[in-house]
Amino acid sequence: MGLFDAPARGIQDFVAKKRAEDGYRELAFDEFSGWPAQADLILEDDTALELGNPGLGSLTLLAWTEEDYETDSVILIGPDLPRIKNKSAAFAQIVMVSGKFDDQYECFRELKDAVYDAKLKGMMFRVMPSRQTIWIRINQQALDSGLSLGHLGSALVESLSAVEFVTGVKIIFVTSGKKDLAELAQPAGAVERIVAAMMKMTREMNYDCDACEFNDVCDEVAELKKIRNKLKEAKI
Repeated sequence: MGLFDAPARGIQDFVAKKRAEDGYRELAFDEFSGWPAQADLILEDDTALELGNPGLGSLTLLAWTEEDYETDSVILIGPDLPRIKNKSAAFAQIVMVSGKFDDQYECFRELKDAVYDAKLKGMMFRVMPSRQTIWIRINQQALDSGLSLGHLGSALVESLSAVEFVTGVKIIFVTSGKKDLAELAQPAGAVERIVAAMMKMTREMNYDCDACEFNDVCDEVAELKKIRNKLKEAKI
């Protein structure tokens, strides 16, 4: 059993459902490499398009599986950047990786850093992991030059693939609206609780399960109990 097996199934079910609907695309992300990597500051007046305004819908999550992906992939559900009609739109960025995760806490930190390292010229990111939100601003020059979510997917795949223990990457972007983001609320909430439980036991080194607010999560996720037992043994 893996740490994120249950929410991963929920995400897979969502993608499988959307595969049969209009607006589903698998981007040939390897054709989108080469966009300049640069951390940009984009002011509101310079913003041509924003994704993930919390008022419209925003979601970002990171999870993994030990079941290898046959190939890296970037999936888009909804319109790509040039076809988004409104200046502001709901947005989800779901990052799933496969590999071998011996130290789950350290692996999470490395993967999170790899996601943050993916920068694109003309695109500014504001990420709040504790709220699972991502807010992106894009300037007009980048849009006019053909910036696509394929470029972002390519940058994420490249950055994550450089992590030693990663064997495969799957990126899912959702721009199809707040309703679709709501369908991801359950697996996203599960990921959030699992990560929070792992962070608490690793940082606080307190193993009084009866007094812990994540007791129910550890009862449902066997891998969390393994992490707890390993940390407890190391402390003795």
